[in-house]
Amino acid sequence: MSKLFTWVLLMAALAGIATGCVPSFSNTPAPTPANPLDSAWDDRAPFRAGLIPAEQGVLGQLPGATVYHIDLQIPNDFQVLQGREEVHYTNREDVALDKVYLRLFANTAGGKSAVSALQVDGQDVEPAYEFQDSALRVPLSPALPPGESTIITMDFAVTVPREMGGNYGLFGYFDDVLVLDEFYPVIPVYDGEGWNVETPPPNADVPYFDASLYLVRVTAPAELIVVASGIEVGRANQGDTQEVTFAIGPARGFYIAASAKYTVVSQKVGETTINSYAIQGREDGAKAALQYAAGAVKSFSTRFGTYPYTEFDVVSTPMQALGMEYPGIVAITSDEYDLNGNVRGVPARIMMEGTVAHEVGHQWFYNVVGNDQLDEPWLDEALAQYVTGLYYRDTGGEPAYQGYRGSWYDRWDRVNSKAIPIGLPARAYTGQEYGAIVYGRGPIFVETLAKQMGDSFDPFLRDYYQSNQWNIGTTATFKQLAEQHCQCDLAPLFKEWVYER
Repeated sequence: MSKLFTWVLLMAALAGIATGCVPSFSNTPAPTPANPLDSAWDDRAPFRAGLIPAEQGVLGQLPGATVYHIDLQIPNDFQVLQGREEVHYTNREDVALDKVYLRLFANTAGGKSAVSALQVDGQDVEPAYEFQDSALRVPLSPALPPGESTIITMDFAVTVPREMGGNYGLFGYFDDVLVLDEFYPVIPVYDGEGWNVETPPPNADVPYFDASLYLVRVTAPAELIVVASGIEVGRANQGDTQEVTFAIGPARGFYIAASAKYTVVSQKVGETTINSYAIQGREDGAKAALQYAAGAVKSFSTRFGTYPYTEFDVVSTPMQALGMEYPGIVAITSDEYDLNGNVRGVPARIMMEGTVAHEVGHQWFYNVVGNDQLDEPWLDEALAQYVTGLYYRDTGGEPAYQGYRGSWYDRWDRVNSKAIPIGLPARAYTGQEYGAIVYGRGPIFVETLAKQMGDSFDPFLRDYYQSNQWNIGTTATFKQLAEQHCQCDLAPLFKEWVYER
């Protein structure tokens, strides 16, 4: 019996960490236990209710997906989070792996994250912090052969900042709102380049993760309204403390926002319930965000494929960006919820509509279809910009599309419309170039591509989404599929707009 399993038997009532390990996953889920965190690694039952019926079959098609079981303690003062994490990781590569990395993004976002009691298959291991402490190298000895699995367990502690730090101020406790962006140790993608670990650049989004399964129990003050990726699958209240368990999968991460001051309005779109959260007193902003989110979900579901989850949340949070996407949830800057105000010189209501639609678009292009957001950020950001234009066309007609289209040129004008390639890594852009090129010139390229492909473009984009669901899209696969649909050579167009010259 491993040390971890002994610890679980003694502490299950407190920590709720899942037990059980099998070498392969079963397509037939076991009955969900009273405490979902007691699920076996191969139990997909907790995740079914979070997927619409048409999407539930994917749970039997991802036998090697990484599974995270996390037990998180949020203290009354929000100063230091305490967590226990178990990860079932399968080597899906064609080479043996002698190490695994865990990203610790809080260390580059104004907070502090530290891991202790690290074990691999019940044996203590000595990790190494790298890349300005944003990554933890976990040795595997012996090396993990292709197709084999291992269980990595750890305790972690995260100091929560009170001032906005790196990555757009997405992690911390600000204005009575707790925002937990990438708060837990998480395994990055391993691909042809090896492990995708680097010191995060000052621009761009940092996560690049495989589609995984998350079962997370949150213990927090009872007065907090906790909003998170996925659906609630368990709840227990004990005096002034609540225990809420969330499940989501497949998904490319897990996010939490919480406040005692949240209010919520909801609407059903198809088989999905959309919830819009805002601070009390900003109910009109919550209703507006709900309207825009519902319109975007309808537009993109019709164009690309139905939104896969049974729940979608829009939450108001303080941040330095306009919005940020997460699996099953998007965060929108609280500045936009004062509908009588202005944000960056634009009426808040107008700014909110574009922000919400853009972030909703990322549910299709970032979460379901993943991509390397550091090396190929255009694949989700430029696409999200372009499909936001399609949302405007669907909801307001051609004048609305043209109005939003003008914002792409406004962005590109910030660098005097220089023909800088849109397909560069985020770190290659300086100053205003990242926003101007990826968010401005990028959607203009997609529009140019659509015009060149003609009637074949809409079927292509839908095919790109559906054929890459829960996988990783690349510029090469995007171009190849486009050429298959149009039966044309797109190399000159990609050379002009995308590739470094």
